[in-house]
Amino acid sequence: MNISKKTKIVCTIGPASDTYERCVELFNAGMNVMRINFSHGSYEEHLKKIEIAQRMYKENNMIVPIMLDTKGPEIRTHLFENGSAHFDTNQEVRITMKEVLGTNEKFSVTYSELFNDVEVGHHIKLDDGNLDMIVTKKDYDNNEIICKTLNHHTVKDRRGVNCPETEIHMAYISEKDFNDITWGTKHDVTFIAASFVRTKEDVLAIRKILLDNDRPDMRIISKIENPQALTNIDSIIEVSDGIMVARGDLGVEIPAEDVPVAQRNIIEKCRVAGKPVITATQMLDSMKTNPNPTRAEVSDVANAVLMTTDSVMLSAESASGEYPIESCSMQAKIANKIENYLPYSQLAQEAFETSNKNNNDAISNAIATTAILIGAKLIVCLTETDESISRLSKARPCCPIISVSNDMRLCKGDALKWGVYPIYIPYIPQLIEEMEVFALMKARQLGIPSGSPIILTGGSPTGSKNTNFIKIITVNEIKEVEL
Repeated sequence: MNISKKTKIVCTIGPASDTYERCVELFNAGMNVMRINFSHGSYEEHLKKIEIAQRMYKENNMIVPIMLDTKGPEIRTHLFENGSAHFDTNQEVRITMKEVLGTNEKFSVTYSELFNDVEVGHHIKLDDGNLDMIVTKKDYDNNEIICKTLNHHTVKDRRGVNCPETEIHMAYISEKDFNDITWGTKHDVTFIAASFVRTKEDVLAIRKILLDNDRPDMRIISKIENPQALTNIDSIIEVSDGIMVARGDLGVEIPAEDVPVAQRNIIEKCRVAGKPVITATQMLDSMKTNPNPTRAEVSDVANAVLMTTDSVMLSAESASGEYPIESCSMQAKIANKIENYLPYSQLAQEAFETSNKNNNDAISNAIATTAILIGAKLIVCLTETDESISRLSKARPCCPIISVSNDMRLCKGDALKWGVYPIYIPYIPQLIEEMEVFALMKARQLGIPSGSPIILTGGSPTGSKNTNFIKIITVNEIKEVEL
């Protein structure tokens, strides 16, 4: 296990990476979570990816949780004649609510109620915003939206449709998403990445599916990709287990220059809430075809790390690109370098000031502060609850955190958190002396040099809901023991 970086990496698994050997390479390069995009592929294909992750743990003790990314309530074009249509600037186009084979004069979309939602003056954007149109009239007799194109572009079949100013009233949980999420509850899935979340009610609708299927442990990561979600961000964070800043669709729905500000604000809000946040989309986009990133892409990843995002993500770079391993390795190298420049003392103090300031928060702050003062190389936390690790991660300590638990589902949930590396053991040591032996043993296994200080923390007696002790110990040449 490589614990050198604290920022986690989510890798989308696709044709370029969907073998056992490739996934092991990705893990060794820095991958922490495997993302499966359920907009594409069959359940049989998805299951093969899950089985790869299971094999990675069985054969190599690699804990790699699965993230199921839903299709969400998206709107797309239907088919065009000859597979595409070219639109010129200032051209009149009709969007009909009845499915037709599209041309550059008239085409249809998958959401038949768009006519009722959109208003004159609203923008409708196709193909990741590459074609921008403005609504000039609504034809009530034919149930068609009349638009004027603002630029020229060729649109292919089934391209995405974005309506930035329009409040879409489409039902959030489609039949496909319901079936996909239910399937995930029956298999080894840890995270649901909920696409196109608009309100907290959307998140609670997914939560109900998880509870109905006896999977309260599954984590919901709400993807923020529209203005409505930005308006409701505080309530969405409150009911979610984490957030993804999905900059692709978000950058179509809001002005591109507003995306970095939204990203920074969301990361700050998530850190205050103590919930993991993923920065995603086009981070190393050029590495789909090039072995090296642009300097702008390096700066993009670096800035996300400086903002203390919990995780960065690779999409097409790792799923279908020519350099999946190199892309993951590059993100890891950037994170390793930039984390040396984080203001750890300030981050620890900010975490405490935005906490409940109870005993557990005070201990987390003390651990992060002590780690700086003594130059700790590792924090070992033996816990049976999620709260202790979340508080420690929020404090952004200067060294990695090893979370030790006898609950594999808890371990997998921890894998997305900043600085946290989970270790599963079937038996939690009962006495502090046993915990100390275990911590020293793990430190040696992880290559922590002899003579280095590490911090041991947890709840005593074992099973305590609270973190109630801190102990500084020095790595020595003890023998490994079986606990």
